Amino acid sequence: MRRRLPSGKRLAMSDVAAGDPGQVGQGSHRRGLAAVGLVIRRPGSLFDRFYALPLAIVLAAMVGGIGAFHPQYLTRYSLINLGTGAAYFGTMALGMVFLLSMREIDLSVGSIFGLTIIVEAHLMTVGVNPWLAALVGLSLGPLLGAINGLVSNALKIQTIIVTLGTLSIYRSVALVISHDTIIEGNLPTKNSYFVKLGGSWLAVPVSIWMFGIAAVVMHVIYRYTRFGFNVRAVGSNAEAARLAGISIARVRLSALVIQGTLCSICGIVAFAYLEAGDPISGTGYELSVIAAAIIGGTALSGGQGSVIGALIGALIISTITTGLIQFGVTQDWAVFATGAAIIAAVALDAYFKRRRQRAAERLGLAMVTTRRRRRSADAKTFVQGGAVEDDQP
Repeated sequence: MRRRLPSGKRLAMSDVAAGDPGQVGQGSHRRGLAAVGLVIRRPGSLFDRFYALPLAIVLAAMVGGIGAFHPQYLTRYSLINLGTGAAYFGTMALGMVFLLSMREIDLSVGSIFGLTIIVEAHLMTVGVNPWLAALVGLSLGPLLGAINGLVSNALKIQTIIVTLGTLSIYRSVALVISHDTIIEGNLPTKNSYFVKLGGSWLAVPVSIWMFGIAAVVMHVIYRYTRFGFNVRAVGSNAEAARLAGISIARVRLSALVIQGTLCSICGIVAFAYLEAGDPISGTGYELSVIAAAIIGGTALSGGQGSVIGALIGALIISTITTGLIQFGVTQDWAVFATGAAIIAAVALDAYFKRRRQRAAERLGLAMVTTRRRRRSADAKTFVQGGAVEDDQP
């Protein structure tokens, strides 16, 4: 089966992952996308090595600089607080890398996080087993993420528009369920759910373990799986990805389900730690989540991103927040600093993008010049050869 492309070229569908993804390897999938003019830069190569490493150096310099003025900041207790502060929105930022790589944004992450906490708290107050309530909360995130995706696909509009509405809808549902009050009474806080998920493993809070494990899993998915490649393909060139047989609607839906799942996981762990359900939990998280992903190197223009970079970006934001407190600055200025960091990261990304475009233009011009010279040389050789033959008797 062949499909005619707008450029007049023909693409063999056997060369791309359109028919049976299980029978076509990722190598042939890449060749098929290249056949329709889509080139994806492999994550973890030049991009990760030369972006994530400077980010790690910046993070270390920030922590060391604060510690130079306030030595108590380098104690184990303070560093654990730094990691705990980044764990929840940082875990959500790992999923945002996928969406931003597709040129999509989910603004409902904080509301899904808060609604998960409230649903769990409400179920426990009416006598439901805490682990069963946690299971319900865990299934709530993927469901809400799927709603975002289905509405976006059905209306054929950007996810940011849909989630701008569901942000308010999900938050309103949390307020209605809780009657706009904090749920903290009649909770079985002695249950193993609160003890295990709200405590520590090997002297490290469960939230930090959650952050680290999620980062490893999401990094593997983003870098080494067909789904991760499809995400970057859609963000690089959606039309070429569609011609290569990638279902954009399915990839978008899957990415939103993953994002919702991460939000519900964070809600489950946070509720076990807080031992109370606040209906406004997670308010404003969308800014920190997006900021962590952008600071970590995920381009708003799509097509590239870094899960490890998002992890470091979240730690940088947490370092800014805790560092300002050490210097006696009110936490309100942390939002200002986060916004400034976003602008700096976007400006840096735009700068490198312009450099890549200029380099590509120079390379293209050089290739055209080389081809013209070769054609000229071939034509001269042909003419000279013809002249010699004419002179022979």
